[in-house]
Amino acid sequence: MSSLDYVLIVMALLGITAAWHGYARARRASAEANRLAAERAILARKEDRVANDLRLARHQLDALGEAALDGLLLLDDNRQILWGNAAAWEIFRAGRPAIGQPFIALAHDVELNQAVIDALSEARSIVRQTAADARTLRIQAVPLDDHEGSASVSQGGAAVAIEDVTELQRLGRVRRDLIANISHELRTPLANIDLAAQTLRSSGFADPEIRGRMLDQIQSYVQNLSQLSQEMMDLAQIESGQVLLRLVPVQLEPLVQQAIRLLMPHATVKQQTLQIDVPDDIVALADDQQVTRVILNLVQNAIKFTPDGGTIWVAATLADEEDVQVCVKDNGPGIQEAEQSRIFERFYKADRARSRGGTGLGLAIARHIVEGHGGRIWVESVPGQGATFCFTLPRA
Repeated sequence: MSSLDYVLIVMALLGITAAWHGYARARRASAEANRLAAERAILARKEDRVANDLRLARHQLDALGEAALDGLLLLDDNRQILWGNAAAWEIFRAGRPAIGQPFIALAHDVELNQAVIDALSEARSIVRQTAADARTLRIQAVPLDDHEGSASVSQGGAAVAIEDVTELQRLGRVRRDLIANISHELRTPLANIDLAAQTLRSSGFADPEIRGRMLDQIQSYVQNLSQLSQEMMDLAQIESGQVLLRLVPVQLEPLVQQAIRLLMPHATVKQQTLQIDVPDDIVALADDQQVTRVILNLVQNAIKFTPDGGTIWVAATLADEEDVQVCVKDNGPGIQEAEQSRIFERFYKADRARSRGGTGLGLAIARHIVEGHGGRIWVESVPGQGATFCFTLPRA
């Protein structure tokens, strides 16, 4: 074999070796490419899962926010709004979501903003209450630390809950006033009953006439207490919806006549005149017993506050195509304008000229009955010129 042959053989072997190494590198590159592709596919699936989890978490957060009655907000560490629910926009009367705005721009209240500042700076939950726009708002700001176990200033923003407690405070005042009024209404008759009983026990009052007066007083006060108890029970049932109204076409004229017949003896004692103007063709969709109760209450009040020899008017008209209107007018002392909006509250007796006797519940019961019919009740009065109480009922 010649030298040339050896050279050719070596060159051939080198070529084969180079080709083999190239093939091996290609296979390794292909394998690496496949591995990277597989890893990218795995990462893509993980990213999809994370994205789906984030979307689900956002949907759940939005649903939780919509279900909440309180305003809820998430703020970053600069007090910028990241998220909020519809209740928050409604509480602050924002026309649209305030995402990206500073909290103070939404709240427009220094005290509320300071609560968030304190929560972030002190890294603890802060609860405050403030009066804003004739409302009382309660805020709870909870810092969201970006790492666990940190006692330093919060760097993760804050979760904020806003509650409008105006109505709760009003109900609290109503409850306290109710208890105070009941105590007041009970104190006087109970004290007088006790005094009359002590008088009867005294041997110095053996006179039959005095005993009779004492017994009459006791009976009168017991009747007042019984009326108070019954009207409180009636009002509680009406307010809770336990009294069902049976609405049927009812002529108003017979109901007014019935009330007048029952109260005429009281008017006669005071030499009062009762004038009635109720056409017999006026028909309302009403519960006759409950409407009679309203008329009785208004006419009885008119008799009570009209001076001896005075006149009381009871009239009914067609208010419009949907309602009928009943009015009871007296020429008593009248009601101050500032008190007219409260006269239908339970136990309200600011005007002492119109508060003698009675339980202070009659007008409250009348209001609930009328509103239960879908009507409204109001008073028109000029002090010194009497008062006119009117209410509406749906036409039949």
